[in-house]
Amino acid sequence: MALQLKQFIKHYKMVSEHNIRPIRRGDTFIFPLEFYEDECEETPIDVSTYVFKLQAKNSAGAVQFTWNNADFVSVATNKRTVTLSAVTTATYVVGEYIYDLQVTIGSAVYTWMQGYINVEQQITS
Repeated sequence: MALQLKQFIKHYKMVSEHNIRPIRRGDTFIFPLEFYEDECEETPIDVSTYVFKLQAKNSAGAVQFTWNNADFVSVATNKRTVTLSAVTTATYVVGEYIYDLQVTIGSAVYTWMQGYINVEQQITS
């Protein structure tokens, strides 16, 4: 079952600290996102024309992986889902990384989320 993340955005400049649940190497990873203007989840934000990009870096600042806009599949006007195949996650290096999620709206770029994400070793082979 996928962890459902509700991202509350009142102002486009808001940055939410959120640690993404761990990615286990060799497993399919699903990361659903929903965007609302209010905490009551009554006013969805139409993100259908926004461009998303998430990048994770190690403590030395080296990029470990990037999720580009094509990875953020639209499932509703206020929802995007990233689904990574087991083949893709098997290529990730085990470790703890910092990430941020940038959203481009027209010509403006905003950081909507940032935090930590862990890549864990697969136990079953």
